[in-house]
Amino acid sequence: MARFETVRVFLALAAQLGWPVYQFDVKSVFLNGELEEEVYVTQPEGFIIGGEEDKVYRLRNALYGLKQAPQAWYSKIDSCFQESGFERNQNEPTLYVKRQGNSDFLIVCLYVDDMIYMGSCESLAKEFKSCMMGKFDMSDLGLLHYFLGLEVNQRKDGIFISQKKYSTDLLKKFGMLNCKSTPTPMNVNEKIVVDDGTSMANAKQFRSIIGVLNYLCHTRPDTTFCVSVLSRFMHRPLLYHLGAAKRVLDYVAGTIDFGI
Repeated sequence: MARFETVRVFLALAAQLGWPVYQFDVKSVFLNGELEEEVYVTQPEGFIIGGEEDKVYRLRNALYGLKQAPQAWYSKIDSCFQESGFERNQNEPTLYVKRQGNSDFLIVCLYVDDMIYMGSCESLAKEFKSCMMGKFDMSDLGLLHYFLGLEVNQRKDGIFISQKKYSTDLLKKFGMLNCKSTPTPMNVNEKIVVDDGTSMANAKQFRSIIGVLNYLCHTRPDTTFCVSVLSRFMHRPLLYHLGAAKRVLDYVAGTIDFGI
């Protein structure tokens, strides 16, 4: 799976070069993987052969739920890309580049069954699209609008990414959709300490809040510092820490349209 840092760099490059970014979705992705070792399964209900109930099936391709399925799919798509002339990035195994001539090239970023790509010329992108749809059962989603919870707005003057829907959902989850917003995510000059004398908070709730805020930091660098500080108290959160975490949610509620 591609790292979020890779996705952000990918979109930043697209914005700088002024290239449109397109998206594919592979249908039943894990069923495409070919197994290298012998794997057997019992006859599934409804497909049992009378008189041969003691026999099993040998799998040629991966199935959902099989631990080998993700690796089998990656091996399949990796070999497909390399046969098509793509070079795999040494530092990011899900990023591929195909060069054509001295100036034209195509870049593809893979996240399990979601694939985003862009090229220096339209013909290269169309050729790639035709090749992939001929080899796999895929849905052509056209221009990229939504990817891994990121809302992507491609404009003539650049690309804007945000997580407005994700922010709304997390505020609903914690019952803070209509809360009073705050101008900053943390009190000015506040030093959060390990123990301020308050009682223990609901640890599960605190960790859940920090978890969703960590994911929000992908497009909200303005919350990164305070979330990082609060993450230090995951092992023993107090009501004081929970209050500081809810203040970040108050701030998010008032800046829900923010992004990069």
